[in-house]
Amino acid sequence: MAGVQETAGRAVSRDSARAQVVRATAARLFEASGYAGTTMNDIADAVGLLPGSLYHHFASKEQIAAELLTAYSTALGEVADAAVADPPAPGAAAEERVRQLSADVMALSFEHAAAVRLRAFDPPTVATARLREAMRLPTEALEIAWRDAVDGLRPAREGGADPALLRFALQQATLDGPGSYPSGQDPREVAARLCDVLLQGVTTGCPHDGELDGSAASRAAVEALAGWPEQEPPAGPRDRDTIVSAARAEFARRGYDATTVRDIAAAAGVRMGTLYRRVESKEALLREILGSYSGHLGEAFGAVLAAGSPEVETLDGLARVFVHASRRFEAETCIVRYGWSGREATTSPFHDYYLATQGRLTALEELIDRGAANGRLRTVPDMALHIRSVLWLPFHQHARTGTARAHAFLRAALLRGALRG
Repeated sequence: MAGVQETAGRAVSRDSARAQVVRATAARLFEASGYAGTTMNDIADAVGLLPGSLYHHFASKEQIAAELLTAYSTALGEVADAAVADPPAPGAAAEERVRQLSADVMALSFEHAAAVRLRAFDPPTVATARLREAMRLPTEALEIAWRDAVDGLRPAREGGADPALLRFALQQATLDGPGSYPSGQDPREVAARLCDVLLQGVTTGCPHDGELDGSAASRAAVEALAGWPEQEPPAGPRDRDTIVSAARAEFARRGYDATTVRDIAAAAGVRMGTLYRRVESKEALLREILGSYSGHLGEAFGAVLAAGSPEVETLDGLARVFVHASRRFEAETCIVRYGWSGREATTSPFHDYYLATQGRLTALEELIDRGAANGRLRTVPDMALHIRSVLWLPFHQHARTGTARAHAFLRAALLRGALRG
């Protein structure tokens, strides 16, 4: 019978009104606290059930998570299939096609924000094949849909942005919407503004590449990047740097909340006693990792702003910094994308990074306001959020894209506009 499972010898319906409430409640908890930070007892308490009663509806939290993930994948597949079935049209209709696909995917990502959060990190070591399979998205169908949509822009895009990276940017930004934008916003409006930024650009007039390369902001960025230390392999298995490196990798792979000190010790190849002689705690490790990361990023960000270049050149210098940061600090960017619920609390190990990143966002907003006031930048609602979202896209994950190609794309799309050339 559809919607019925066997639990401890009893037939249980997963389509009852109570089961739907349980599923929706679990989704809110997963979105806020992640998979590791949510227990069946948490779900039962939030629903108002005894833990034993909850098992009448679901055998485990893994089952609930798998169903949420599968529902998201199914919905995305339906959107992708519908887009592929609709023949591409040239001209203005092609731009509308891109905007429609962006809005549809962004809306689904916000609707299924719990599934987006669940996919942010690797599944638990003890996860079943069902959960691992549910975490996969219909990426092939989506990529075909984006290819068809963006390819239709070519007649209007000669000399414009790299189409492969434009597809990548739109797909990644819409799939990861809940990680980049406040939950209270209208996702379709967010998608529309994102398309405005990438298709039309944020400047009213952009200097040539040679002028951008020679700006004080660009020189400041290059000098700051040269001061970033290389990530050298730790000296040995018992070296403290080995433990820090292992923690960085585990936090990025599992998420901070899901990583235990035992996980870090195993990854570093040390005993627990050895680890505690080298480091104080898991929280101290995270603070050290994020403190170093935020310090290097903040110094480069501040140097570009302090260079005194006009707003457009300053944005270009920041773009140079961020395409290098997303590659150089890939693990750190994964750590802070999700999994830092309660970061506003002073006791959170994410708190200092939270304050620093909010400060950088405020500085970006002030830069944009000045540029809009003097006519150098266009006015787009919440433009700082959209620019930040695009700057942090992991372009290096697309066909091993190098920093030069990623920076060139940001100039062509973010600054000049993919359709303006």
